[in-house]
Amino acid sequence: KSSLAFDTLYAEGQRRYAETFSPYTRQFLERMDRPRVDRIDGIPPAIALGQANAVRSSRSTVGTVTEIADYLKLLFPRLAQLSCPDCGEPIRPWTPHSILQDLLKKSPGREAWLLFRVPFPKKTPADEAAAFVARQGFRRALLFGEAIRLDEKEGLEKLAAALRQSREEKFLLPVIQDRITLSPQNRSRLSEALTACLRFGQGTVAIALSDSPDQPHLYSSRYHCARDQRDFHDPTSALFSFNHPVGACPLCRGFGRVIEIDDQLALPDRSLSIADGVVKPWQTESFEECQRDLEKACRRHRIPLDLPFARLTPEQQKFVLEGEGGASRELQELWDSGDWYGVRGFFRWLETKTYKMHVRILLARYRSYRPCPDCGGRRYQPQTGWWRLAGKTLPEINALPFGELARFFDAIQTSDESALMPLENIRKRIRFLLGVGLGYLTLDRTTRTLSGGELQRVNLTGCLGTGLTGTLFVLDEPSIGLHSRDTNRLLGLLHELRQSGNTVLVVEHDESVIRAAENILELGPGSGAEGGRLLYSGAPAGLAKVKESPTGAYLSGRKSVPLPGSRRPCPEKGHPWLKIRGATRHNLNHLHFSFPLRRLVAVSGVSGSGKSTLVHDIVHQSLLQHLGRPVEEAPRMESLEGAEEISDVVLVDQSPLSQTPRSTPLLYLDIYDAVRELFASTEEAQSAGLAASAFSFNAGGGRCERCGGMGYEKVTMQFLSDVFVTCPSCEGRRFQPHVLAAAYRGKTIDQLLEMTATE
Repeated sequence: KSSLAFDTLYAEGQRRYAETFSPYTRQFLERMDRPRVDRIDGIPPAIALGQANAVRSSRSTVGTVTEIADYLKLLFPRLAQLSCPDCGEPIRPWTPHSILQDLLKKSPGREAWLLFRVPFPKKTPADEAAAFVARQGFRRALLFGEAIRLDEKEGLEKLAAALRQSREEKFLLPVIQDRITLSPQNRSRLSEALTACLRFGQGTVAIALSDSPDQPHLYSSRYHCARDQRDFHDPTSALFSFNHPVGACPLCRGFGRVIEIDDQLALPDRSLSIADGVVKPWQTESFEECQRDLEKACRRHRIPLDLPFARLTPEQQKFVLEGEGGASRELQELWDSGDWYGVRGFFRWLETKTYKMHVRILLARYRSYRPCPDCGGRRYQPQTGWWRLAGKTLPEINALPFGELARFFDAIQTSDESALMPLENIRKRIRFLLGVGLGYLTLDRTTRTLSGGELQRVNLTGCLGTGLTGTLFVLDEPSIGLHSRDTNRLLGLLHELRQSGNTVLVVEHDESVIRAAENILELGPGSGAEGGRLLYSGAPAGLAKVKESPTGAYLSGRKSVPLPGSRRPCPEKGHPWLKIRGATRHNLNHLHFSFPLRRLVAVSGVSGSGKSTLVHDIVHQSLLQHLGRPVEEAPRMESLEGAEEISDVVLVDQSPLSQTPRSTPLLYLDIYDAVRELFASTEEAQSAGLAASAFSFNAGGGRCERCGGMGYEKVTMQFLSDVFVTCPSCEGRRFQPHVLAAAYRGKTIDQLLEMTATE
C-alpha cells in the first residue's frame, strides 16, 4: 500500500510539480526519484502526510506548525495592551493631538503648567543645572508645588535643596514651558506647547494642574512609563516570537528549558550510605579522592557515614550536595582552605574542563533538562508578558487547550481591519484542530512530544488552513491513535478536503474509514513477495464479496479476531506491581496509578486522555532515571515503588531505528556477526585464509574498495536529484571476488543479503 501511495503516486505528483520550477529553485526542494512506472495520467501536485514524527527540534511547537503562532505575532501588536509592571498603568505612545484631546476631556477649563523634565545627577551644582536650562531658552521650573525662577537666588536655593533631597541617582527637574488654561479656544497654543515639551523632554511631557501641582499627569510619545522612568520595546512581531532574539528569553534562548546537573542522576540510589558510595561518579579510580574528601568532611561535621542518605537530615543532605558556603564561595578558595566543596561544586569544577572530550561525555551522564528558571518554561523574555490581549498574556494564551482557546478568540471583537485577517485565520485553524479531536493540545506543546498520529492530524489542519485546491493528499493511517469517538470528526475533515476540489488517498486499516470511502483499492493477498496484486477496485460494498481479500473477509464477518478464553490473574498480594504516586505532566495532574508486572497491560482512553504522557513521559522516564540513565526531563511525581523488580526498560515507538544507509535488519538484530562466522567456517573461506572480518561490508579488507561496500556510487547533481549508479567494480555485490567465492549452503554472502526474512 505504501509503495503505491507514497513511493509511486506521491513521488510522481511531487516530482512533476517540482519540474515546473527553475533549476535554481529546485535545489531547495525535496529531491524525488522518478518511480518505476510505465505511465501515470492525470496526476495533480501531491502532498504527503506521513505517520512518523521526525521532528527533533525543541523550537517546533503546535503553534508554529499550524502557523497560529505567526498570526499571533501579527495580532498582538495591533490589539494587545501594554501595562507597566511596576505601577500597573496602561502604556501607549501619545501624540500632541491625543494628549490635547485627553486633557480637554478630563480637565476642561482648568489652569495647568506644561512641563518637560530634564535629568541631572544629584551632585550637580544648582547654578550649572540652571545655566544648562537657560541655554535652551527657559527660566522657570516647578519645585515644591510652586513656580520658581532659575535666574534668581531664591530659585537657585530651592533647586539646590531639591537636588540634595533627591533619593534617586538622577534628579528630574520639571521645567515650565507654558502656563495656560485647558480650553478649546487655546487649542493651537496648547498643541505648540505640547510639541515643544515632547521635543525637549525626550518624548515625555508632564501636565501639572494649578490646584494640584504635586500630582502631575505624565504622557510619553514612546512606549515609556513616565512615572517609573521605564522604557519598553516597540510592539514588533519579533517581540512576540520565541524564535527571534528580541522575543526569546535571554537565558534559555527561547527553548523553555536549560540543561543542568541532576542530583537524582548523581545520587540515583539514596538507600545507600555515604560509605557505600551514594555519590555515583566518585566510585571510580579517577575520582576516589573526592570520595575521601567527602568522608573527611562528614567526620568533621559528625555526619554518619553508615546511615542511608535518604535518612540524613535535610541540613546534612544540603551539606553533602552544596558544601561549606554553598555556591557563593569560589572553588579555588574552598580547595585552598581545605573546606568541603560539595557534589555540585565538583560538577562546577568539571564544567571548567569541558574542552576535554571525556569530561563532556561524563557530564552528559549526569545532566537533564529542567524548565528555565527565568521564564518558567514559557520561552519569552519578560517584556512579552507585559502585553495583554483581552486580559491574557501571550504565554497564557499558548498554555490554553484549544477548547478554551476557541471560546477566548470567539469573544474578541474588533473594528481594526488589519487585525481581522489574522484573527479569522486563528479561529479557522482552531476549528480544524477541534474537528480532528485535538482539543486537548496547547499551542506551546512541543511537536517532538506528539505521537505520529497527532502530528499527522496537526499537519492536516495546516493543509486545510491554507485553502489548497486541485491537490492530491496522501495520508498514512490518519486514524491511528484516534479513539472511535473522534473518527467521525476526522472523516468530516477529509470530506471537507475533498469538497475543496482535492483528491484524498488514505492508507488505512480502520473499518469505519474504509466503509466511508467512495472508492477502495485492495492490494494483496499477502505481504512482500506474496502481495503487490490488485485484488479489488470499486465501492466499499463490493469488497466484502471478494473471496481473496483478507480485508473483505473481516468486513463481511467471515473472519474475526479471537479473544482469549481466560486471562492470568493479577493478585494484589504476592505479585510484583509498579506503583507511581503524584504523577504530573501535561494533562496528568497528581495521578496515582499502578499496574502488575510480568503481564500484558493495556492503557486505553479517548484521544488526548494522557495515555502517551503516562507511558512515555512518566513510566519510561522514571524507570530510566531509576536505572541511572540519562533522561530528557526528570518526571514530576511523589514516589515510585516496585522498580527494583525491573532490570531494563525499552521504549518501542515510531521513531526510525537508524539514519545511516549502512544499517540493515541483519546488523540491527545483531545476527550478522553469526552469519559472518558461518561464512568464515566454510572450506572456501578457510582455504583462502578469510576471517569473519572479510565478510563485513562496513569495514575490513573484504568489501569492494571502490564503493566501500555500499554496492552503488552516489553522483551528486547540483540542480537535479542525486543519481545512484551501480558500482562498476563489484556490480552491486558489495564484496571483492575472492570473498564472493565462499558459499554457505550454496549461497554467497551477497545472495544472502538479498534474501527476504522468509527466505
